[in-house]
Amino acid sequence: MEKTAARPVIRTRRDQLKNGGRASLIGTAFGVMWFALGQAVVHGAARPFVLAAGALLFAASAATVVRLFLLARSTPASVKGAPPAPGGGGPKFLTVLLVEVAVLGAGNNYIRTTLDRPEMMLSWSALVVGAHFFPLARTLRAPMLRWVGAAMLATVALAAVAVLALGADKEAWRYVPGLGCAAVLWAGTAFSGLRAGRKA
Repeated sequence: MEKTAARPVIRTRRDQLKNGGRASLIGTAFGVMWFALGQAVVHGAARPFVLAAGALLFAASAATVVRLFLLARSTPASVKGAPPAPGGGGPKFLTVLLVEVAVLGAGNNYIRTTLDRPEMMLSWSALVVGAHFFPLARTLRAPMLRWVGAAMLATVALAAVAVLALGADKEAWRYVPGLGCAAVLWAGTAFSGLRAGRKA
């Protein structure tokens, strides 16, 4: 019995814009979470500047979400989009997320209970989340995610330099990755969202 060739997947521009809007919304929301955790330990003269910078980046990211959904709404359903990358998604995507959650939970539990260093939990989270973007980039065929992952890992390195080499207080393990990961997600969301709006 002959096998019939698989029908090519055709995505409309509207669908791609909606998907881009959903992805941008997720990035924006997670950025808010990281920022909330990081800014909580920022005090003194730096706090107003941190809040102002965060507000600007959040606004740019949120504006991208709105723009993509508005573009999707105004785009005719008959317009074809760019062909999807072959082999993206599937069970591997879920596997990456499950491994990430397990490693996050186990590591943060060890840091909080055995090491008694709760201030390092956010750095561990940034390390795990940043690392998970590399297999995710391959699974989703989205090279941009590698840059996001590398930038998030860099925030952990900056925290380590600040505390271990420059003598910063231990809260740098929280505010450096917290604020840094928020900035990475918001800036990356705005950039990738604008690209999706132009190319989808």
